[in-house]
Amino acid sequence: MKITENKKKEDILIKAKKIVSIEGWSSEIFSKLQKQNTKKNDLFYFFPNGYKDLLEYALQNINEKLKYKLKKINLINFPINKRIKKILLLRFDILNEDKDFYYKTFNHLLLPTNNKISKKSLYNSVNTMWYLAGDNSTDFNFYTKRLILSGVYTNALFVFFTKEMKYVEENIDKNLKRISKIPKFKERISFVKDNAPKFLKSFFS
Repeated sequence: MKITENKKKEDILIKAKKIVSIEGWSSEIFSKLQKQNTKKNDLFYFFPNGYKDLLEYALQNINEKLKYKLKKINLINFPINKRIKKILLLRFDILNEDKDFYYKTFNHLLLPTNNKISKKSLYNSVNTMWYLAGDNSTDFNFYTKRLILSGVYTNALFVFFTKEMKYVEENIDKNLKRISKIPKFKERISFVKDNAPKFLKSFFS
């Protein structure tokens, strides 16, 4: 994809963030973007399936920002739990830059009609974080690690949207420490399922 096309998509997202931060996501967002001088042809060229394509792009954009930020950090000398913690905190720093937008976005993802996008986004998020942490597993561990991190991440999301950033780190520390003390993967998975916020239980079904 040409650089100019990437720039156009990013510009559309920047405008969308301002709208969504106030009004939330809806099928009307394209018409609202057009009123802000966004070309209709550009909207349907980049997001042919409508506003949900834009929603998915916004979620994937978090992963791209995370990759960019981590290029400046050498994690290789840290143990894996500290790598994961650093990656999680960087991810929340990104979310915190547009907290109102992501609050409206994640609330929208809780609608039953968005269940497929929610699960896809969560998987992509934890898969990216494990990849950036240097995980090369290909066996059963590949899936259990991602399920466990899903629980830690979603639990921290609940704290992030209801409290200050310092409590997010405390929550991540607490859950990573508790999970590390559980010897068996099945018991760890049960733990993260049981401790996921009630409104995020559907991610594990």
